Amino acid sequence: MILKIDAELRHTVKKSDLSKLRKSGFIPAVIYGRGLDTIKISLVKNEFVKLYKKSLNELAFFEVNVGGTEYHTLLKAKQIHPVTRETLHMDFVVVPSHQMIEVDMPIKFVGTPVGTKTGGFIDVVHRTLKIQCLEENLPEDIEVDISSLIVGEALHVHQLPKGNWVVKEHPDTVLITIHAKKVEAQPATDVKVEKAEDKTEV
Repeated sequence: MILKIDAELRHTVKKSDLSKLRKSGFIPAVIYGRGLDTIKISLVKNEFVKLYKKSLNELAFFEVNVGGTEYHTLLKAKQIHPVTRETLHMDFVVVPSHQMIEVDMPIKFVGTPVGTKTGGFIDVVHRTLKIQCLEENLPEDIEVDISSLIVGEALHVHQLPKGNWVVKEHPDTVLITIHAKKVEAQPATDVKVEKAEDKTEV
């Protein structure tokens, strides 16, 4: 997925400048890459949020237009406020043509595991896979059928379909597993013990 967005050059110096920028409805960011001086930019918050929502669970490239020059980038990092969850800052890295890139590729799990029909539940451990390849060889996602998984079984990295990419994760890394549901302990039955009456005659 390729998303286009306009940006403005940013000339902030102090932290207070960044605060004013954010209050004005902009997000500060930078564009960097091999052989490129870091470019300070700002993006309209509302416009970016709309685009970002479209890219959820997908790998997206951002075509960032700065003063008529377009930069083909990946969103490499987002700084999030711990309380408000608002985006404070972003890093975009330029993707060079005909060079290997490393990305977190979404994994698309397809099907309903047999194990869930016999009382088990799904535990997704990893939703993305770190791979390295040329941009032209990037799949939209990595699709895997999990319908045959039974309770106690797991899907590992080495079981994924192969492609024109290098997987950077350990082959034995667990991606998803089917657990048996825990059996709740039955509450102990209250047993009343009556004290025997002392019938000893005096």
